[in-house]
Amino acid sequence: MSKKRIAIVGYEECTVEAIVRQLHEIRLHEYFDIEGFVISELYEKKIDPGTLVVATSAIVEIMAKPYLPAEAEVIVAKRMINFANIRELFQLRQGMKVLVVSNMKEAVDETIKILKELGIRLEYAPYYPGAPKPDAAIKVAITPGDINHVPDTIETVINVGVRFLDISTIIEIFHKCAIPDMPYNLLSARYLNSLLSVTSQLSDEIFTTKMLRNSLEQVVEHVDEALILYTEERNIQFINKKAADILGIDEREAVGQKIDGIGKPSFFRAIRSIEEGLDVFKEIDHVTYYIRKQMIHVDGRIFGTLVLFREANEIQKLEHRYREQTKRKHFVAKYSFKDMVTASDSIRSIIRIAKKLAKSDSTILILGETGTGKEVLAQSIHRASARRDYPFVGVNFSAFSESLLESELFGYEGGAFTGARKSGKSGLFEQAHKGTMFLDEIGDASPAIQLRLLRVLQEKEIMRVGGEQVIPLDVRIIAATNRDLERLIEEGRFRQDLFYRLNVLPIYLPPLRERKEDIVLLTDCFVRQLCAELGRRPPRFSERAMKAMRDYHWPGNVRQLRNVIEYLLHVVEDDVDAEHLPFVSGIRFVNAQDRSSDRLKSLFDEIKQKGFLDDVTTILSALNDGGEASAGRPALLQSLSERGIRLTDQQLRYRQNLMREWGLIKIHRGRKGSTITEKGKAFLQYVGKRGT
Repeated sequence: MSKKRIAIVGYEECTVEAIVRQLHEIRLHEYFDIEGFVISELYEKKIDPGTLVVATSAIVEIMAKPYLPAEAEVIVAKRMINFANIRELFQLRQGMKVLVVSNMKEAVDETIKILKELGIRLEYAPYYPGAPKPDAAIKVAITPGDINHVPDTIETVINVGVRFLDISTIIEIFHKCAIPDMPYNLLSARYLNSLLSVTSQLSDEIFTTKMLRNSLEQVVEHVDEALILYTEERNIQFINKKAADILGIDEREAVGQKIDGIGKPSFFRAIRSIEEGLDVFKEIDHVTYYIRKQMIHVDGRIFGTLVLFREANEIQKLEHRYREQTKRKHFVAKYSFKDMVTASDSIRSIIRIAKKLAKSDSTILILGETGTGKEVLAQSIHRASARRDYPFVGVNFSAFSESLLESELFGYEGGAFTGARKSGKSGLFEQAHKGTMFLDEIGDASPAIQLRLLRVLQEKEIMRVGGEQVIPLDVRIIAATNRDLERLIEEGRFRQDLFYRLNVLPIYLPPLRERKEDIVLLTDCFVRQLCAELGRRPPRFSERAMKAMRDYHWPGNVRQLRNVIEYLLHVVEDDVDAEHLPFVSGIRFVNAQDRSSDRLKSLFDEIKQKGFLDDVTTILSALNDGGEASAGRPALLQSLSERGIRLTDQQLRYRQNLMREWGLIKIHRGRKGSTITEKGKAFLQYVGKRGT
């Protein structure tokens, strides 16, 4: 069986090489094929589809995304300082002002945060390419491997080395690749070698130095496992609070005492029975522990024994927490009020009101034109509410047909309709339990859906399609629309009773043309954001260009402004003048959603002309219902037969080849079968919206 592939993607070669070396040192190459890539290499070297990509930072993920396979799954690594390289920091005077240098602002901020958590009390000044010139009086710099970025004015450079992957990222890699029987014990043991190397490098006099003792104790307290270090004479040299709590002793009184004379005698007997270097699960007084034992050598002689341990049920809790987070990963609000960049008094007033409304559980109705930022506001309210730690689930009523929307919202029981999963499926309302449900474009809801929504708001409960059991709900509703609901009520197209249920706490977002003071601010914000993604320098906007942008009426609002900026960054090199603006030059500006819709319409017409539309949509529905799992031809033929379409193996093979050429599915080698692509899902939604 071939190994899973992992690609480490970083900004600089030394970072990538160090992390790849780390993964080899803890022997992850026994489970994966590991390869390193620098951002600049992605222009020529392609990452194979199916490879799990580990980006060294969020910025690297943004820069790499255009060059990754569309279906590539990306992990943004959590990283930490290598403890083996921090000895020199303990010799600096407390409160001393030092420069922290790296190649990116993000890396500098993370390094400072970790150093503070370790209890290294210095005054940190951040420095990175593009940052203001540092204070010339600062003569000491700390850097995580980025020595080439240290200013010439620095006299002493302390290189703490490239930041390694945190243990949580390594565990996440195993989960993403679905490695069975995940070896927690081996991972923890191998990963803690950095801590062991710190101890083995310390000499007798360092151990007796008070300053270094206090600093090392800070490191020990931040280790996730319980830890005891005792000498050859069995005297306890170090013990962290976690170990003391497990053994039922006072950590301050324990230092200097004999390990076999305090706490639980049964624990010391168990420790003595474990061979050096082994990872074992040991039951002590009816509690199972995972224990690692290692001899520590200093200057060629045995100094003592390091014991790391934790209760086995903590590992189970960690896995349970991870699974819960993975389950909800697609239902997380990304935006908060700090993302609502504005210079407008009206928007500032709306933000103040929205923060107050966030404390309530009442239904909110956000009104405003397309592109004004209604979903950003909804997510911000969720993030500021007491439900922030629970799911934020959004659904756009204009993106689904009525029949599909009903099953998506309320779920269905097994066999409720042709093509339904035998096990049934939970709906979005169920998945939003305890959190927030965002109903976008509520004005496009059909009469039948409006009636079911009314019952949800009145009764706080739902019933699945084809089901008989009533399911209670605890969900906060935020709805949004760009339609005039009162006019729709007059026309008989929207229920008045539903309107009053939704319009409890209304918020109106004004269009961009009514807050023109935000145009310059938003332009600067989008330029910085998109330039970081594209890896280019920001252009300069002329006065004529900025005047034209301020005078324009912006029918597509903030979303259109962002699209215009993205267009300019692709076609303009240095200076943006008024003639470059698409609404000035006469270019019909089509946003990405419009272009995508045009391409889907063209593909729809082509498939319909070939006479395969029903077959293609049914195959896509079968694959989509299977989630991430792939389906072979025998399973697809069976599923199609249940949905009323009978094809021979050869006919299905022919249609699959066409669908692969159209980019709707991926056909894997061997018996792995087929999976639906993102384009396939978009095409399925497009067909549903047409009601065909």
